[in-house]
Amino acid sequence: MSDEYRALVEKVDAFTRAAVERRRVDMACQAGCCRCCEVWLSVSAVEAAQLGAGLASLPAEARARIAQRGAREQAREAAGASDARCAMLEDDGRCAVYESRPLVCRTQGHALRYPAGFVPDAAVRARATTGDITYCPLNFTNAPPAAQDVLDAERVDQLLAVVGQRFTQARGQAPEARVAISALAAHADDPPPAPKR
Repeated sequence: MSDEYRALVEKVDAFTRAAVERRRVDMACQAGCCRCCEVWLSVSAVEAAQLGAGLASLPAEARARIAQRGAREQAREAAGASDARCAMLEDDGRCAVYESRPLVCRTQGHALRYPAGFVPDAAVRARATTGDITYCPLNFTNAPPAAQDVLDAERVDQLLAVVGQRFTQARGQAPEARVAISALAAHADDPPPAPKR
């Protein structure tokens, strides 16, 4: 994992841990809750490398299982199926690569602020002068999130873009390239080598 990406992940994780600690009674997010995982996502090269390293660290039988799911989900996604499911999601609702999951997964369900008009109206839970706030409807059921509980998702995305651009420049890759998580999963039994530090 690149040092810059690791630092960004650590900051985001620290923020979300603190928010969960403050609002524990309002947070439904826990192991096995996977409503946020009913989606097909793509990630940047820096996050694909991290996911690849996470896959490479798994036992062969787990990688084979993920590869089967990945091929299935890749085909379903290409066919336009309407019931998406992340290929990294195990049958018990847990993430197979939880420690290596991308930032979008690390923040999913938490209170996130985006610029006004960026998030579809159906997902907006609150509006502020600084932007629109979205979060899982299972969370914050006793009281809406306080300002200290809201992560500036636009800023995280900007930082991730800078980190990703530096990562790809160092490797001679196109910074805008995206990799489908289902495609990564489909090749789980022959993952790319872990990125060098």
